[in-house]
Amino acid sequence: MNEVLFNKLQRLKEEAKYLVDNKPKLLRTLKSSLETKKIVERSVYLCAEIVLDIADLLIIKKEYPKPSSYSDSIYKLGDYGLIPKEFAYKFVYIAGIRNFLAHDYQKNTIPELEKFLKYGLEDIEHFVKAIEDLT
Repeated sequence: MNEVLFNKLQRLKEEAKYLVDNKPKLLRTLKSSLETKKIVERSVYLCAEIVLDIADLLIIKKEYPKPSSYSDSIYKLGDYGLIPKEFAYKFVYIAGIRNFLAHDYQKNTIPELEKFLKYGLEDIEHFVKAIEDLT
């Protein structure tokens, strides 16, 4: 594993660990605390962005054609057998979360953040394991 990929994977693990370790408190205060909302938005955004960076790095490293979109990056990981295809096709929502948090900031993000805290962290762990198994 090259250094850049290793560092991104470590950063993703760090961000996910923060969310896992603080999940009960974050879920309890997400609706009532602007500070919590901002922390969770940033942390979830970073998880999504790092996943997409890792996907692009892997595709480039393997010299496959450049994906046309963030979603395509995740699909291609599965299509090229870099992660299990079934998981990739389920996990593609991570690109939507990234775009939602980056561009739809005037909308209420709390429902998506709650859903990610409840269900998405397991997908991040699954993704990390799949990438570590590659190298």
